[in-house]
Amino acid sequence: MTKIDLPDLYTKKDVDRARTKGEVIGWIKGGVAGVAGVLLLGVIGWLPTIAVMGVGGFVLYKLLSGPSKDA
Repeated sequence: MTKIDLPDLYTKKDVDRARTKGEVIGWIKGGVAGVAGVLLLGVIGWLPTIAVMGVGGFVLYKLLSGPSKDA
């Protein structure tokens, strides 16, 4: 990993703990999304599930990508 220049406010231990906590939260979110996907698949079938995931992914992409840089 790259060297992180930290202000006196945070120690390396604080940063490592925050990184680990973020990774655990990411795994939990991924697991919840996987379980929700399996439940959705079981209820409505393959094609609607793929459509819902596609539309949801597009909406998330638009929300998280920020404003466009077009004039």
